[in-house]
Amino acid sequence: GRPVTLFYKGEDIDRDLYEDEEKIASVAVTQNENGLHIKGLVGPQHRIEPLPVVGRSEDGLVPHAIYEIEQDEMLDKALSHSEEHGKAIISARWNSIRRPQPPRVPENFTVELFIVLDRPHHTYFSTNEELLGYLCVMINSVNLRYGPAIAPRVKFMITGMDKSTNESYAVLAKQSNNYIFDEGTLSNLKGYAHDREDKYGHPDVVYLMTGRDVYTVINGKASVNGLGIGYVSSVCTYFKVALGEDRPGRYTGTHTLTHELAHVLGAHHDGDASKTNGHPGAKECSWDDGHIMSYINKGPSHHQFSRCSLRQIQYVVRLAGQACWTIKSNGYFVQGQYPGSVVVPSKEFCKDVINDNQTVINNVTVNERTCKVQCTYFKRDTSYGYYVNRMWLYYREVDALDYMSCGGTNVCIQGVCVRKPKLEATTWAPVVSTTEAPTEAPTTTPRVTSSRCNCCSDCGNTA
Repeated sequence: GRPVTLFYKGEDIDRDLYEDEEKIASVAVTQNENGLHIKGLVGPQHRIEPLPVVGRSEDGLVPHAIYEIEQDEMLDKALSHSEEHGKAIISARWNSIRRPQPPRVPENFTVELFIVLDRPHHTYFSTNEELLGYLCVMINSVNLRYGPAIAPRVKFMITGMDKSTNESYAVLAKQSNNYIFDEGTLSNLKGYAHDREDKYGHPDVVYLMTGRDVYTVINGKASVNGLGIGYVSSVCTYFKVALGEDRPGRYTGTHTLTHELAHVLGAHHDGDASKTNGHPGAKECSWDDGHIMSYINKGPSHHQFSRCSLRQIQYVVRLAGQACWTIKSNGYFVQGQYPGSVVVPSKEFCKDVINDNQTVINNVTVNERTCKVQCTYFKRDTSYGYYVNRMWLYYREVDALDYMSCGGTNVCIQGVCVRKPKLEATTWAPVVSTTEAPTEAPTTTPRVTSSRCNCCSDCGNTA
């Protein structure tokens, strides 16, 4: 017969609630005319529920499915300019004797963004054109989320990329080079970027996009749940750096990039007050509302900034000054393409999201109501002893990428299924070329239009 989850044996359950503190399991067991039903937690990351089918399976048992609990989508840190030294140092921009604000703030602020890529990320792409196109498409999605920012309007432009080889900024785990430490790497990154300021073209922000797994330390314990880190209100300062994970070719780091750049532009996590006099902070906006500067994902709000975030970004950008506002670089752009235009909701997409070689993808659908990609998959699991050992059916939902199809002529944009709009020429996104030839390439390469090529192959070693 078809695989079903048979989680129970009669002798193991003698009451409605079954708990296992060691396994962090807690399930409620009920029985009706259709059979035995189990609902609850079967571990820290999974829940069990009866499958939505009529009646029992062919062997007389109620089919159940194990669902992967959608954890907080990200865990990051937002540092003040020198929290690593144990004290708060405020940028001169916030000083009570700061120079008067220029009288005229520009209508538009183009944030010049330079991206550093480590070897696990940039070696995925076989040509600079492919990597550039990938970054341009990602920044198009980022700019969608900054659309509501006004006075000034904010748009990001990639002015170059450094396909680094020496990686002197990286603080890697002793046990494995596949893990990169967030705070130590960020601290090194600011000096790394400052030393290459001229070669990078004096950008407003430098962002490290890593193909490694970011780990952090919380209460003295290492955690691989970290996704990114950045200095708050650091745009156009010595501390203008941030970093985040991305699975190359899959756009998984789009939300992290959006979130960390908001830190650099002045946004704290929703619900947090600012320690800087005059800075509006985010105390008035609830973390539980689930906007971009929260980790909670309730749907469309997860793709939108709260009013507090927009107010903080406006405050910091208006104080940045003429030197920061002035555009110093030209750039590239990809016209009218977004991550969902390039990556389709396929079994390959789900397998990459689940990232487990032991899984077999069963089905892939896009929920038109929620704009979630639904991945169902089978996996053999023998971690619990009180169930019949068969292939378990798992289920996971992830956010659909911008412009993924959600039925007919509709596409998902910021978590909402809408009629596909006419695409305009969107973002600028520049590049730098290198001489290295990496190993693997994505299947689709967006066409990049350029006005200048800023070449930089491991900028620290370039004459």
